[in-house]
This record gives sequence, C-alpha cells and structure tokens, in this order.
Amino acid sequence: MSLIAPITNISRGSLHDGAGVRTVVYLKGCGLRCRWCHNPETLSAPPHLIYLPIKCICCGRCVERCPEHHVVVDGRMQLLREGCRVCGKCVEVCPSGALATVGEMRSDEEVFEEIKKDIHYYKSSGGGVTFSGGECLLHPDFVASVAGMCHREGISVAVETALFVPWENIERVLPQVDFFFADLKHPDPDRHAEYTGEDNRLIVENLRRLSSDATELAVRIPVIPGVNDSEKDFDGFAEIIRSLGDRLAYVELLKYNNLAESKYTIIGEKYESFANSPQSDAEMTRLCRYLSDACGVECRF
Repeated sequence: MSLIAPITNISRGSLHDGAGVRTVVYLKGCGLRCRWCHNPETLSAPPHLIYLPIKCICCGRCVERCPEHHVVVDGRMQLLREGCRVCGKCVEVCPSGALATVGEMRSDEEVFEEIKKDIHYYKSSGGGVTFSGGECLLHPDFVASVAGMCHREGISVAVETALFVPWENIERVLPQVDFFFADLKHPDPDRHAEYTGEDNRLIVENLRRLSSDATELAVRIPVIPGVNDSEKDFDGFAEIIRSLGDRLAYVELLKYNNLAESKYTIIGEKYESFANSPQSDAEMTRLCRYLSDACGVECRF
C-alpha cells in the first residue's frame, strides 16, 4: 500500500543541500516556530493559499466563486484569510496564477519517480536526494519508504532536520539515511524557547544519540544577529558539540539573510527582520575560528 505525505515542493538541481547535484523533497509540518524561518509555507501540514498581487488582473472570478474571502477595493483584489479553509475553488478559476495553493498530498511512489528523473546527475556528481521541510521527520514512514527505494537504485540519501521529534522517528529512518544535517539554533533552553516556541532539551538529547548512531552528521547553526551570535552563545554551542560522538563530520554556520520576506507576504504572515544584511565573510570567519578553537571540530560557512 502506498504511503502519502504533504509535499511543499520537489526541487531538482540543488547544489546546497549535500554533496553533488541533488533533488530536495520539502515536506510540510514543523513542531518549531523559529521567528526567522525561511520556509514559512512549510510550518503547518495543511495547504497554504498564496496570493501574488503582481500577477492579479482583477478579473473578479475569485470574487464570484468565493465572495466571503475575496473582495475588490479600489480596483484591486483583497484576500480575506480569516476563516478560509483553503478549499482551492478560487485557485481553479484564477486565469493569471495570482492565486495558488502550496502543499499537496503525494505518494511515496510518485515522489520516487520524480527523484529518479535525475539519476544520471547523481551518479556523475556524487549527489542524491535530500529530505527537508518543515520537519521531514514528522513523516518517518514516508521518508523511510522513499529512501529505501532510492537506496535500491544506488541513490544516496540525506536528511535536513531540526530534531524536534521523538527518537523513534529518527530511529525509523536511520538505516536508510547516509548523511544527516541537524540544526542547532540556540544553546540556552530558555532562549531557544523564546525564539522557536520550544526549549532545546529534546533536540540536544536527540543530537547526542544521533552523533553516535548516524552514518555521518553535520551540525548547522543559523547565525541570527542579536539572538545567538555572542561569544557566550558560541561557548554554549561549543559545550554541546564537545559532547557529541565521533560521527560528527563538521559544523556549518549559516549566514542570516532576508530572502524569505516575500514568502511571508504571499501567505499573509508577518515577517520579522533581525538585520538589514548578511554577516560579512570576515565576521563569519571569526565566528568559525572561535567555535573551532573552542570545540576542536572543523567549522565552515
């Protein structure tokens, strides 16, 4: 019997989510609410309705189909999101693509067939498939099923995870995953809860177990200005990293950026900015050296 899961996007030709050329499968749903999230459309499992005003021709068809949630004001359509069930009826009649839904239930076989399209690129570049999100490990049976199909075809598998899931979810996919990218967002439990909605105790516990059991693991730290970029914060990161097992390959620092702002706009959510520009390479180099010296593990950005 096929397994199904909510898929936001399947992105082919990625060069930033593991070795070689990769296909990235984004699954919907996440237990955290990071205030800087770059994929807000993946946070909840149900579909999102997106509205792109730049594409709207104000034809009024959505108003006719769903007058409860679409009105025309001063010649422009306005989307009234409160109470919207994302039934998709307005999307069906929108001729310009200004309205669309994000998130579709797809089967494991369907997703695998999409992945297979680039198998020659994986083999020539050392690439493969990466499962991401949201939190892909909220769907462990689905990920394990597709990953198993990939392994039978010689396609390597990576997982990007925040590890805010029961250990059983991680254990379910362990035999089928060649590389884990695990986020570590803040070393202090209270500050972690302030900025993500949950403390980090389960995450750190899972990370320690995973660093002993995974085939290979990298820790990723999104560096957020004023949130987790002080020397005190990096001392806390170093303490956690020193406690990890020998499967840890490296630590990667991720620059902050505002590229997700437009995503919040089209799904009707408020965006919170923490800085006007990314950190300089010099600052990232300094942080990498500081962390590497403190924990004895390679650090890159």
